[in-house]
Amino acid sequence: MALYVTGDKHGTVEMDELLPFYYAVGKNLSEHDFLLIMGDFGLLFAPEPTQKELEWLQWLSSMPWTTLFIDGNHENFTRLDDLPTEKHFGNPVGVITDKIFHLKRGYVYTIENYACFTFGGALSIDRCFRRPGISWWEREIPSEEEMVRGWQSLEQVRWKVDYVFTHMAPFSVLLELLRAKYIGITLNPCHVPRDPVALYFDTLVPRLHFRQWYFGHLHVQTPPFSVGIEGEGVYQALYRLVIPVEESLMSAEPLAVREHREESLSQILFKTKSLLSLIEHHGELLNAWLEFEQVLQGHDIMAFHTLIRRTALEEVEEAIESCKRKGYYHLLLVLKVEFKEMSC
Repeated sequence: MALYVTGDKHGTVEMDELLPFYYAVGKNLSEHDFLLIMGDFGLLFAPEPTQKELEWLQWLSSMPWTTLFIDGNHENFTRLDDLPTEKHFGNPVGVITDKIFHLKRGYVYTIENYACFTFGGALSIDRCFRRPGISWWEREIPSEEEMVRGWQSLEQVRWKVDYVFTHMAPFSVLLELLRAKYIGITLNPCHVPRDPVALYFDTLVPRLHFRQWYFGHLHVQTPPFSVGIEGEGVYQALYRLVIPVEESLMSAEPLAVREHREESLSQILFKTKSLLSLIEHHGELLNAWLEFEQVLQGHDIMAFHTLIRRTALEEVEEAIESCKRKGYYHLLLVLKVEFKEMSC
């Protein structure tokens, strides 16, 4: 049994980003393995079911794993709230199919023997461009009842859980991402939107003991990082990548300030002497290059191919495992093909 996590999928817009995960890892999973989406699930977004939506729901239900999701701010809450409710993982869930479940706000669920606190919702900063009941719903902001439920659920487990899964991040974490230039590169800290969900989470953080807190919403992917005093918990922002939960990760370093500079693939490949080093320092960039089908120059393809072929088989195997852990599934598929040819 395994638990994987990923960021916003926005329904029919980005759900196809799960395809590389399926081919690289997911096809070998079972219904006892779980993929958890950190909000903006979005496959119940239109006022009425659409053909495209139904096709993606059918596809997701046909996958070997079981899909779980928390709600984001871009959801049709009228349809989410109308879902039939059943008790799974120890508390109520919304049921779309027997393979797709909505984890509600403010509960502690037991998933894979882990205590998991879930809380969806966030403030839409683009709500002025949206239409109430059509593309925006007031229910994006949790009710007082849901916030009280969250507090009471955590009191019941004595403020100790394994994982926290939310759409928004605590406000203190937003400031850390701003400092490290992952969000709002030109934004002054005093201009960060005062999201009531983020501020609510700040009231939980001083009391809550957890291994790792995963969140989405911001459309950035970070390594695990710490905020404030060491040992208070590890955070990670998720977006496009699908990664396994870090069972053994109990501490991390603060985020290094992100350098924003353009560097060509040719320059990266020219400087890199090791396949493992390439994955460690530039894997996300190369994976994105492959994902979005950027046109590579002939010398780029030759340099990448040469780097792989001059790597020992054992190191290629290690690189494949590294890509699995980091969620670089487009890069993983390329390495698997190369490894198969090199092994012949």
